[in-house]
Amino acid sequence: MEKNIDRLKFLLLKELAAKINTSCKIDLILQVALDHSLEIAKLVCASIVLWDEQTKEVKNEVASGVIEKHRILREFDHQAIRLLRNKFSAESIYVTFDMDGPHSIFSYPIRSGKQIVGAITGLSIGHINLSTEEEFLEALSNQLGLAVAKAPGWETQITTEIQENQIKSERLKAITETAVTINHEVNTPLSVVLGYAQLLLSRKEELPQDTIDKLKKIEQSALRIKEVTHKLTKIIEPVIVKYAGEVRMVDLDKSKTKEES
Repeated sequence: MEKNIDRLKFLLLKELAAKINTSCKIDLILQVALDHSLEIAKLVCASIVLWDEQTKEVKNEVASGVIEKHRILREFDHQAIRLLRNKFSAESIYVTFDMDGPHSIFSYPIRSGKQIVGAITGLSIGHINLSTEEEFLEALSNQLGLAVAKAPGWETQITTEIQENQIKSERLKAITETAVTINHEVNTPLSVVLGYAQLLLSRKEELPQDTIDKLKKIEQSALRIKEVTHKLTKIIEPVIVKYAGEVRMVDLDKSKTKEES
């Protein structure tokens, strides 16, 4: 029996790959995936929902299985699963609960690139450990993610994410290169200034108090500059804010550095 199920999994993934390569409509691919998944995972009903990651607006939705059980699936999805996804950023969800008898439910994310663009959710009767199907669900999710990336209306969304990641990468590279230059060109003469200030402070018994106070301010300011230039080289997630008018700057306090990761 187990070998037969493994064969069904293989045949489904193979069929999906073929449909994706022939530019089959996304709704048909989703329906084929869902219909076969019912038998493979022993589900009474299941659904696949695709949404816009930014607006959370549903773009595609298909369902399969026992119609009467869809009420339980839909109710649980709306009241619990969506809350876990949206408020707590939950991804893979496996739950056993009692509603007109024991049921087991799973909701597994569908990814396209780094984006979560949807989920496949299934319901079975009884106390069943649906997490044992995670390997199959991951393979299924990968296939559906490929289908989404090639589907009309989705290319722009996926491309935009890639472009945004490239912009972030180039911005970080520019900040790092500038920071290294500043660290080298500024800290070298700054070390001389700091060294002389500290040398004079070591002989403060020979100096008037107002001179000592000024030297301490020079020392504090020099140390602050060294700290800022060093922190710039450690930034891994810069936060850009407006400084004056259209001029923008890196917010050092809000930006994430290597020490924080």
